[in-house]
Amino acid sequence: MNWILELPYERPPKGLSANYRGHWAPKAKSTAEVRALVVTLARNAAIPTMGRMQVELVWVVTDNRKRDADNVFPLLKVAADGLASDRGVSAHVVPDDSPEWCVKIAPRIEKRDGETAHFELIVTDITHRPEQVDQLTKERLT
Repeated sequence: MNWILELPYERPPKGLSANYRGHWAPKAKSTAEVRALVVTLARNAAIPTMGRMQVELVWVVTDNRKRDADNVFPLLKVAADGLASDRGVSAHVVPDDSPEWCVKIAPRIEKRDGETAHFELIVTDITHRPEQVDQLTKERLT
């Protein structure tokens, strides 16, 4: 099962682009705002607690301007923290956003005519998917 959470930003919030080189305060403000929004959206969508999840970020755009999907990795990280952080503001969908609980798919850009630019956070329950687990993780789980 999957859920699509719509983030109403036309471009990454200030500080949440890989190219940002400004003061830390705008980044901290954007981080807090996005995390709180993701928690609210996840709760409104009734996303349940699960064993493992996959998170993907899609930047929906309306024109053909050149953009780099790699630049929105910081936004993906903040959104994943909002779903799965073990501390701070979080929806606690999984215990943590580490690889044993959360698979993050590289962001992508999709052009869609007739829509407003925004981001979509796609959350998929992958509890049923077997995954190779390293020895350290096996020891922690047993």
